[in-house]
Amino acid sequence: MRFESLSFLAALGLLPLLAVGASVRVADLRCEYRRNPAGIDEVHPRLSWRLEGLSPTARGLKQTAYQIVVASSENAANASRGDLWDTGRTAGEQSIQIPYAGKPLPSTARVYWRVRVWDQDGQPSAWSENATWSVGLLSPGDWKAKWIGKDQQGDWQDPASPYWNLKQASWIEPAAAVEDGDVFFRLSFDLPADRKLTDGLAILGGDRGGNFYLNGNHIGKINRYGRPSVASITAALQPGRNVVAVKTSRMAHSQTPGLIGAIRLAYDRGAELILNTGATWNATGKPVPGWQQAAFADASWPAAKVTAIYGSAPWGAVGFSEERRLAARLLRKDFQASAGVRRATVYLSGLGLSELYLNGARIGDAVLSPGLTDYDKRVFYVTYDVTRQLKTGANALGVILGNGRYYAPRAQEPIGMRTYGAPRLLLQLDIEFADGRRQQLVSDETWKLTDQGPIRANNEFDGEDYDARMELPGWASPGLNSDRWEAAAVLPGPAGKLAAQMAEPLRVTETLHPVKFWETRPGVYIWDMGQNMVGWCRLTVSGPSGSRIVLRHAETLTADGKLYVDNLRSALATDTYVLNGAKPQEAWEPRFTYHGFRFVEVSGYPGKPVLSAIEGRVVHDAMEKTADFVSSNSLLNQLHKNIYWGVRGNYRSIPTDCPQRDERQGWMGDRSVVSWGESYLFDVAAFYSKWTQDIEDAQRPTGSVPDVVPTYWVLYNDGVT
Repeated sequence: MRFESLSFLAALGLLPLLAVGASVRVADLRCEYRRNPAGIDEVHPRLSWRLEGLSPTARGLKQTAYQIVVASSENAANASRGDLWDTGRTAGEQSIQIPYAGKPLPSTARVYWRVRVWDQDGQPSAWSENATWSVGLLSPGDWKAKWIGKDQQGDWQDPASPYWNLKQASWIEPAAAVEDGDVFFRLSFDLPADRKLTDGLAILGGDRGGNFYLNGNHIGKINRYGRPSVASITAALQPGRNVVAVKTSRMAHSQTPGLIGAIRLAYDRGAELILNTGATWNATGKPVPGWQQAAFADASWPAAKVTAIYGSAPWGAVGFSEERRLAARLLRKDFQASAGVRRATVYLSGLGLSELYLNGARIGDAVLSPGLTDYDKRVFYVTYDVTRQLKTGANALGVILGNGRYYAPRAQEPIGMRTYGAPRLLLQLDIEFADGRRQQLVSDETWKLTDQGPIRANNEFDGEDYDARMELPGWASPGLNSDRWEAAAVLPGPAGKLAAQMAEPLRVTETLHPVKFWETRPGVYIWDMGQNMVGWCRLTVSGPSGSRIVLRHAETLTADGKLYVDNLRSALATDTYVLNGAKPQEAWEPRFTYHGFRFVEVSGYPGKPVLSAIEGRVVHDAMEKTADFVSSNSLLNQLHKNIYWGVRGNYRSIPTDCPQRDERQGWMGDRSVVSWGESYLFDVAAFYSKWTQDIEDAQRPTGSVPDVVPTYWVLYNDGVT
């Protein structure tokens, strides 16, 4: 029936390009592993295609020769006229990675190509459908744009940061000298009977971390001093007497005192009470059993010794120095475009992360873009065809900049992390008109910028804070009154070479729906996504303006049903959303962070939520799935599912070791083994081509390669780690 249909269509002249007698057709044309890539900078890109049999029962099919034509126009390609390259009939079975060998292609060129093959019987196939690729900006001189943004000198101190509570705290340690080992601290205090407690918060940091107890209950681990832990203690406080007990470890040669912290207590009326570390605490290096219990008699413990005040050298403004949560920058530019646009292309490098808007509409669906690199060696730009979105007359470009790894999410925790500076933008819009005219718009000091938009803070490890009351309607549309915006500053560019991003970007690839949720205590709920995932949550909510919703993420729960977050180390994995209140329903998801989680704790939700208030948005490099596995054995099926989700959850434009804690590095040793199996799951060719370039960029002149790539942690141990 299939062949009868084809013959009938051919007789009607509807298949003029179909060669009689051909047994195969050419499909799925790829350039550098991708379909119709835009803005590549490989001057001899590798071309590939796939053969399909015309009959599902045919056997022994193969290619014996091929012909590629590459043309400068779609009309020429339709006529199979390769004015840029025509291989002619070329004998051979090769159908992958055939390098382009035609006329040199200049920057911004767009080409069209097609392929036909000869089968095992020497019969030619029909020509394939046309495919395209376009060339990026090949030399530094092609860039006319300037790097712009808003610089950040020193540590930015978020006005909403809990670390402001440490400003009056002191470093304390036991009065007697302590050798290597544990040190212990206690503080007793009473809650007033005439006021109702509304919120309790503990901010604690130890020399080498430790554990924190309240009224004998283990609240959690505390971080090292650089990033003190922040924990809600509202539910653990009780009327009358309360006792805080902390154990931390100290090394005798350490210059860091034992503990710094504050307990903040807020009430329904009156001033807050802040209990800072100081001489009112007791400390010892010689504990006895039960030291953490509220009833423990600590009268023999001496008062703690105050060794330094907060901010003293060499520790500085602990907490703030590691918080690194800048507000997102919004940049915009109005411009005019005349009629007759033939092609409009944006070349964009927005560091560390960016989203592009034109006339109020977001361009593309990539997230966490561009991909990660060592910005001292290589800086990615991405290319967007915006011909359809451009209007005759008034237009406006807008870009949101997030921090990513350019403005590093950590300074020294858990070890030193490289940072490159404040977020910055390089953008060039090239417009070609049908009559041959050209227009160019570039990022420069005439652009406007504000950091007073709704994304109040963003950090890949800690999360994103979004205040919908600060949304700026029409910020990326023409005609906005931007008098209150500041002029963008021209900033130094990164040291690395500008290069096209050649691999698929990260995208939201799937949405998971939770299986259940429950209330753990009044106003606090936990959603169960049913499995671990990597990405973020989409929140749907209605409520009054100013309502603040907090989403905390974790992979598992403790025995008593709380989020287990000890494995996150210093990563907060917390997103916050403040309602606008003017809309009947608000939906929000973060842009510039991601989490590894199964469980989501939600507090501050106005009213009673429903299950669908939270959805899981799965995020990873958008590589195609190459195969699947199903068997009659349920255990094998579950193992395969676990491997599939575990592997793709660590695709973050580099192959990471974990998606949840304050690390997320591209460890070389991990992938030297795992990568062999990944090709059975995903089409990883472009992904690993990118990462091997990262490895080359990281290699020292001596030949030494690092433990992690890119070298955000500078570890060269000359081993497979």
